Amino acid sequence: MYDVVIVGGGPIGMRVAQQSAKAGYDTVVLEEHNIIGTPMQCAGLVSPRVVEMTGTKSWIKGAKKAAIHPPDGEPLVLNAEEHRAYILDRKKFDREMAEKAVKRGVKIKLGCRVTASYKDDIGRVISFKNQGNEREISGKVIVGADGPNSVIRRKTGFDGPAYIMAGLQALIGYETEEIHIYLGEDIAPGFFAWHMPHPEGTLVGLASDDGEGFRHLDKLLKKLGWDSKIISYYAGTIPLGRLKRTVDDGLMLVGDAACQVKPLSGGGLYTGLIAADICAQTIIESLEQDDTSSEFLKTYHKAWQAEIGSEISKGLWMRKIFKTLTDQQLNDLISTLNTPKVRKVLEEKGDIDFPSTLAKPVLKTAPKLLKFAGPFVKGLF
Repeated sequence: MYDVVIVGGGPIGMRVAQQSAKAGYDTVVLEEHNIIGTPMQCAGLVSPRVVEMTGTKSWIKGAKKAAIHPPDGEPLVLNAEEHRAYILDRKKFDREMAEKAVKRGVKIKLGCRVTASYKDDIGRVISFKNQGNEREISGKVIVGADGPNSVIRRKTGFDGPAYIMAGLQALIGYETEEIHIYLGEDIAPGFFAWHMPHPEGTLVGLASDDGEGFRHLDKLLKKLGWDSKIISYYAGTIPLGRLKRTVDDGLMLVGDAACQVKPLSGGGLYTGLIAADICAQTIIESLEQDDTSSEFLKTYHKAWQAEIGSEISKGLWMRKIFKTLTDQQLNDLISTLNTPKVRKVLEEKGDIDFPSTLAKPVLKTAPKLLKFAGPFVKGLF
């Protein structure tokens, strides 16, 4: 019996573990894979907030410049005076978060594949397989931090994401210095493609709505002239939506398992870390008061919704707008943005964690952008 059992050894689960252990509660993390940080499923582009929140030293480059390529026409090149993003070495970052957890007294069990969860008289029981053997572990509070396809979420009756989008990346043996974003129906329908620096070369990736990620990625690599430089592929999924419920008796969901993901970028580190801090504080308070009921744990759900729920909802609305745009409209949109006045607004106020905050200043600078948003604009304000 542990006070806290966390399923999932990614940075969000480790963030919760660090804090519950620091508060003196016996905490264990069950991780499916045998090595922390693998397989890599994230490009590692984060805001300065993530670096500040975690104190990480695992970033390889700060980013001031980015180019957004329309289907046709001139790219929109943004060059800010300060770093607007950092590129993490994700494997190193994940291991760094695990090391911090261990230093706080967290136990990490690797190679543990969860198969079931049920309640007993004391708390909740997790069944898992380890080295071919069936095992069980109990906790007063169970935290599902096991990603977009969360076993904890599925085995305990929670609703799932409204939509799960497949993402695919290729590591290329070629060094680049800048971030590039590519838009268009032939590039990445319903989302976008990218390439950015990586410790071992360059990451080229995309997500799309049509389930043909490999075909689109192959086409992009050939277009860039890098199709002969592929070192390895990485695949992952992006859960989109906003869950109505993320707690039950002695049970909480956090991070990708709770769809705490930015719909426009697919990034989940900042939103997940915010929710992880709220989750950990709620756990500590529930154990102090010996009350792990769903009624008590609802304070976590309400708090994370108040903190990041509105931005997620606005992001879903903005994604809805984006998906309606044709390639010609995307060309017109980027062309409209590609003026000195609008570029200045984007460079000074751009925020990858809160993209909706750009809507008012950009529309004020270029009111003709309203034609792209149409009746959906009201959902942003």
